[in-house]
Amino acid sequence: MNNEDALKHLEKLAENPALDMGANAAIGHHEEEGEYIYRILSGLVMQCHYAEDGERQVCRVFRPGDLIGLETVVEPGLSLISETLTPTVLMRIPVARIRMAQATNPELQQAILRLLAREVVDGYNWKVNLGTGSAMRRICRFLLWSAKDDHCPLPTRDKLGSIIATTTETASRMIADLRRQGVLRKSRSRPSTVVIDRDRVRQKAGDFWDHRAAR
Repeated sequence: MNNEDALKHLEKLAENPALDMGANAAIGHHEEEGEYIYRILSGLVMQCHYAEDGERQVCRVFRPGDLIGLETVVEPGLSLISETLTPTVLMRIPVARIRMAQATNPELQQAILRLLAREVVDGYNWKVNLGTGSAMRRICRFLLWSAKDDHCPLPTRDKLGSIIATTTETASRMIADLRRQGVLRKSRSRPSTVVIDRDRVRQKAGDFWDHRAAR
């Protein structure tokens, strides 16, 4: 079973319609929403932990095709917060439906194990790409990672700083430098994004372990 086949098993249990959310919205943190796994159809979602002093620690950012919260099938109650970085459309899959189906559907159980393994690999790649190297390399890797057709949604400077583990001021300065160098520019057709010069960004990013994004 490959990843696409595994995803199809989960998608059969999804609710309709999809959830359409704006930017900077919390996902799944109201009791009335129930407990869901989310698959991102479009947009970017940041998963983070807030310390007692309010410091935001970003664990990962998810992009279209990714699953959020699959671990809750086996380990509920993790203290992580998910927030949309951009307007986002989500497929919702109730955890209760998954647990009921697991009892009679061994293929679903196999699919979950397959997708959990993918989550481990994706989490490892995120750590290597965004947790190592200079701040400029990390910001360029994030641009490559989140870009589609050379268009890249750009989070607010404070969130971008949290994502690449640097200060807001440093993130602002690097974005300004990349604009001055012509490495990125505003998009006329998609106002909420920037257009990257992919080849030049890749040169600045250094080694980048994410073939799906770097094409």
